Order: sequence, then structure tokens, then C-alpha cells
Amino acid sequence: MITKTLRLPDALTDAVRDVGQSEHVEESTAMRKLLSMGYELYLAEHYRSGSLSLRQVAARLGVSLSEAIDRLRELGVSGNVSADDTLESLRSLPG
Repeated sequence: MITKTLRLPDALTDAVRDVGQSEHVEESTAMRKLLSMGYELYLAEHYRSGSLSLRQVAARLGVSLSEAIDRLRELGVSGNVSADDTLESLRSLPG
């Protein structure tokens, strides 16, 4: 794991503290969680706009196509799936 230093505005510092207290975790854990959630939202928006394919989203998240579809659906993003993506997703299912 790499250590990074960054300056946060007070509002974000308060948000990190709030998440840490709410979930009973250290602020560093809360910050990693918020960064991860933000990155997923970022990718979802780019997928929704068509600037990223499902395959690209899955690769950036390090998950299968079917898992990427599930995560996007959880974020309220649907559509933008080609027939090739659907077939590839079905092929990745166990069994």
C-alpha cells in the first residue's frame, strides 16, 4: 500500500470524521471507503455517458463483467450494454 499526503477542505475532513464515527472505524479506513465509493461513482458516470465501456469499467474495478453490471445497477446505472458484453458476462458465470 502506498502512503499519500493530501490537503482536505474542512467539509471533507468533517465528512471523513463523520463516516469514521458512524461506522466505528479509523479515519484512514473511512477515507479509503469514501475514495473507493467516489471512484465507483466516477466510473459509473463515465459508463452512463458512453465514454467507458462495461469491459473498461470491469477492468478498472478489477471485477468480472457480471460483477460490474451488478455494481452499476446498485448505483442506479443501467443500459449501455452491448450484446458482446452480455455474452461475455454469461460466459464468466460459474457452472
